[in-house]
Amino acid sequence: IVYNVPGRAVVDILPATLARMAKLKNVNGVKDASNKIERMSQHRLLIGEKFSYLTGEDATALGFNAHGGVGAISVTSNVAPKLCSEFQNACLAGNFARALEIQDVLMPLHDALFVETNPAPVKYAAWRLGIIESPECRLPMAPVTDATKKTVDAALAQAGLLKSKAAE
Repeated sequence: IVYNVPGRAVVDILPATLARMAKLKNVNGVKDASNKIERMSQHRLLIGEKFSYLTGEDATALGFNAHGGVGAISVTSNVAPKLCSEFQNACLAGNFARALEIQDVLMPLHDALFVETNPAPVKYAAWRLGIIESPECRLPMAPVTDATKKTVDAALAQAGLLKSKAAE
């Protein structure tokens, strides 16, 4: 799987380059985190259907899948696996109305998990949900701020994952 994440790698793997890479026997898919929804259609037109097109951007997954994507390598699924699975299944079934409903539930959580540098907010959310024992991050990562904790708690509560009283 080729990982195109220009925001972190400072290099954007353009569709023509990915099409050349797709001809290699060990390259079977892409995780595209370019935040360019149109890339999915560009890739599909150049490479064809027999390739795994995955988004690396939870917030744009709906549009990505509507363009022909088949799933996500998701951050949000670490704390909301059931909702993310339901979302992807709705997309794969072509039920974009249902996918949009789930997207609207998940969108505040997608945003909250990136209020600070990943993975700190995700670890905090996983700790709040009892998935992990500690929200601590190794250096050079810093603990999330109190403001981020409130933002994450509110998003977890809005998604129905955390009781509202606990989010106060």
